[in-house]
Amino acid sequence: MSARRPDRVHLHRMPAAQLLAALPPGSIDLLITDPPYVTVDRRSESGHLRDWFKDGLTWREIGLVLAAARRKMKPTGIAFVMTNGAGLRDALGALERAGFERVRTIAWDRRYPGLGSGLRHQIEFVLVGHLPGSRTLSGVDLVSVAAVGPGTRDRYPTEKPEGLGLALARMAGVGPGQLVVDPFCGSGALLAGAHARGATVVGGDVAARAIKRATERLVGRAACPTSPSPTGRSPSLEGHRSPRATGAYRNSARGPRPPARKPAR
Repeated sequence: MSARRPDRVHLHRMPAAQLLAALPPGSIDLLITDPPYVTVDRRSESGHLRDWFKDGLTWREIGLVLAAARRKMKPTGIAFVMTNGAGLRDALGALERAGFERVRTIAWDRRYPGLGSGLRHQIEFVLVGHLPGSRTLSGVDLVSVAAVGPGTRDRYPTEKPEGLGLALARMAGVGPGQLVVDPFCGSGALLAGAHARGATVVGGDVAARAIKRATERLVGRAACPTSPSPTGRSPSLEGHRSPRATGAYRNSARGPRPPARKPAR
């Protein structure tokens, strides 16, 4: 991997739609993201998932974000969007409604099922959204990368392995001078491969804890978890500063929760 380059990392605590609106048209070479899709009722779950994820988005809502990203992509651009088997059909529909003319499916072999109880996912999917002039991918439609296993108690619960992002960046031929965007960046793992290959990466998330993790991963643990001042081809967000990472996680494009109303006297 190449040395970390903070000047090529731009992380912002803001909703996905707001982040994409700040990008100039025709700027995105690669969209890569694992959206906060809802395929189960989080309220009925127990343990770390319920603690971290208060709610999420339907694929119809995610499709609106994908459509906004589609309008900011280069004619040669391409999109990688992750989903599990339960959301596969809805995810395909979301990409098609967003304006991608062709969608291809890549299987991610996790090598082992990972955490959880009952029947576990061994395979997840990366949907590839093509434009009429999209670049040609190289490789095969099966990526075999070990899933992130048990680690520290408070590790990011839906964290993807950096090796997956690197494999996808290699498949798309990502290199220096290109712009790679993840509007639901979480811990920043999917951006790490593009950054290692010399690309400028832009990530957004509404959660302070996510931006803190992504900053630690892509810039370094000594960096302040605020948005670097964008330069070059990154979004025009100079007036935005991310607050320090505190509070509960809310992985959603809807933005932070409104303050609680005081009871009427």
